[in-house]
Amino acid sequence: MADRHDVQTAFGDLLTIDGGASLSPWSEVWSARVHGGAEEVPAIVKQTWGSPEPLEAWQRTLVARGIRTVAPLAPAMAVGEGDGVEHWVAYPRLNGRDWDGGSADLGAAGRLLGEMHVASEGLVIDGFPGFEWGNPERASIDEDIAAIEASAAEHWPGLDVSRWVSQLDGFVPLLERVRAADVPQLPASLDHRADNLLFDVEGALMLDLENAALAPRILDLAVAALLFPLEHAGSGGSALGGAEWAAFRDAYLAACPLTRQERELWPAALTYMKLEWGTWHLTDGVEAVPEGNLGYLQDLLTLDEHARFPLG
Repeated sequence: MADRHDVQTAFGDLLTIDGGASLSPWSEVWSARVHGGAEEVPAIVKQTWGSPEPLEAWQRTLVARGIRTVAPLAPAMAVGEGDGVEHWVAYPRLNGRDWDGGSADLGAAGRLLGEMHVASEGLVIDGFPGFEWGNPERASIDEDIAAIEASAAEHWPGLDVSRWVSQLDGFVPLLERVRAADVPQLPASLDHRADNLLFDVEGALMLDLENAALAPRILDLAVAALLFPLEHAGSGGSALGGAEWAAFRDAYLAACPLTRQERELWPAALTYMKLEWGTWHLTDGVEAVPEGNLGYLQDLLTLDEHARFPLG
């Protein structure tokens, strides 16, 4: 990965990267100031897509349609050459506070996701990447089963993982059903969770759209239900509870009503995203920090997703 000096050189006089550590524990995200206007603009600098134009087009459309998220302050800069080239971008540094763990913030987060989906409906962006579906090969499924059993034995000894294993065993027909469903698809963040949001008196603000893909929007809602508290101190050591999910869900549905087909698909969509994305976080992606994250992952591993996250 390019270092701070290389990125600063690429941007030149357009901005100044501040000193200090990364703003994120997971990747290099640096504080900066963008020049050229009447006043300096506080910003953050981070790596973005290898072909950043589709993401930028979506971000600018969202902002133009009143969605509270970031769009580049200037076109992304290429850093390096050939196969090693990276693209770095400067976003405005939004002001707000972290999720407080409460239902009011969850309602704001749900409303923002619904508004993002409405603003993205029917949007066609050349080059926007498609959703990456799971691997139906039996060897891959068996690897996931073995990994879940090994991770549970290491982190949560004595825990009954038979339900998760049984669902993985039936992954192929589940994948086929979800993939074939006639439901709305649109550019979706697939990462709408507390760690990527800020809150203020007006509601929620989205900071990170780098994991986006053209996907069924019902999967974006499902992964938000399952992973919203991931790696966030506000989780209190568990997945969303019934009242918390209701606050998020009701605000989402008020902003973005679902189709009949989406409602019928919801149980399968939940289980699909649990197995496809949750399995990684419970195996290769296990994080013991912040405090309580292992408790959240244990809850995720044992919960009944259909009982915990009904559409109502």
